[in-house]
Amino acid sequence: TEYKKSLAMRLKVYGTEKPHPSVAGSYNNIGSLYYSMGKYPEALTEYKKSLAMRLKVYGTEKPHPSVATTYHNIGSVYKRMGKYPEALTEYKKSLAMRLKVYGTE
Repeated sequence: TEYKKSLAMRLKVYGTEKPHPSVAGSYNNIGSLYYSMGKYPEALTEYKKSLAMRLKVYGTEKPHPSVATTYHNIGSVYKRMGKYPEALTEYKKSLAMRLKVYGTE
């Protein structure tokens, strides 16, 4: 797919030694494609790669919207797979992070 080509190009440009937000975005895009195709285990794998890289890029101390989005995406996969407790856990992580980023107002 074009997303996989994009990932390959980004890995070539940015390398594999240091995490980069664009590479994390490519993993997220591939996960979204798998999600749309109903291939939930594959989507989960790609979203988890994206999450791991985004946490390395942005850290765990300060919340970031991209990390919140990835938690939400993982929650959506779990929901589609019927794993509701896992989905709820991920949705709560996403919500908590977004509240920290954007506030409650």
